[in-house]
Amino acid sequence: MSHEFDLSVDWLADAPLSAEQRRAWTALRGELASAQAKNQEMQKKIRLFEQQQTDIEPSILNRLDFNREVARMLAFDERYGGMSSVLYFDFEHLDERAARFGRAVADAALREICATLSRSVRSSDIIGRLAGGEFGVLLMHCDNDLAWRKAEVLAAQLQKTVAEIQGCKLDVRVSYGAYTFRDNEDLAVGLKEAAQKMTSVAK
Repeated sequence: MSHEFDLSVDWLADAPLSAEQRRAWTALRGELASAQAKNQEMQKKIRLFEQQQTDIEPSILNRLDFNREVARMLAFDERYGGMSSVLYFDFEHLDERAARFGRAVADAALREICATLSRSVRSSDIIGRLAGGEFGVLLMHCDNDLAWRKAEVLAAQLQKTVAEIQGCKLDVRVSYGAYTFRDNEDLAVGLKEAAQKMTSVAK
């Protein structure tokens, strides 16, 4: 059900407004109409992104689902004394560089990235696409040293994956970081810390 204000109807058409009040009301309607249009366009982009995500690799969660699953597992860790780490991968300029070669190459690049991630972690781990070229992986029962070793190995594999797609050299650098959660920390903290500690794979 939509909760947007219906701007096709001038609700104050018959109101006893002064000329100045009428101008202010007209300006406000214009601003609201512009804001509604921008919101609708953003919602369309979000739906398209999530649909593309599902089409490319069903096992890779979108950001909202990834956040929810990670929160659930961190709560489990807190309750039972577990330890989990998050890996953060950033494929620098992936979207624009893949787009130079067309949609087919861009989609193929994402499929290869998702396939590499899926076959390189355990079924109990959680993978999410956070944005265009940003991915997160929650490693269950994983301390900080092991997380960084895993991140380094996986980043090297991913760098090889995106070096060339369908004969097209993408020239994309993969950066990676890792962070091990402490008590009462949430995903936002972990991703921020992992991003701040990022290093890049030598191409």
